[in-house]
Amino acid sequence: MPKLALDTSAYIAYVQNDTAVTKFVDRASSIGLPIIVIGELYFGIFDGSKSEQNSQKLNRLLASPRVEILNVDETSARIFGEISTELKKSGKPIQQNDVWIAALCKQYSYPLATSDKGFERITGLELRLF
Repeated sequence: MPKLALDTSAYIAYVQNDTAVTKFVDRASSIGLPIIVIGELYFGIFDGSKSEQNSQKLNRLLASPRVEILNVDETSARIFGEISTELKKSGKPIQQNDVWIAALCKQYSYPLATSDKGFERITGLELRLF
């Protein structure tokens, strides 16, 4: 598997050595971390009781040469708008952060590892559900 992006649930499962996720991540040549996920992780770090430990885990992963941070630009904003409109028309919206994560994965052509089945509503998003 050449590329794989992690959502927050996948990152947490990975750092907790969940074998369902580590099997995907260990085979990936490139790991995408959407900037939205990084923000959610920092919220958990600053709001949690194990801030130092969790910060170190995130910093170790971010320092890996296999990790690419997926940043937002005008293209991702357009894809976000397309996905949001499609979900609204279908009557099945999902959280805005998840739409941004999906937009980044589509833009950068990364399959998304997640336990959140809400992502299945997004046309053209390749998933690795665990």
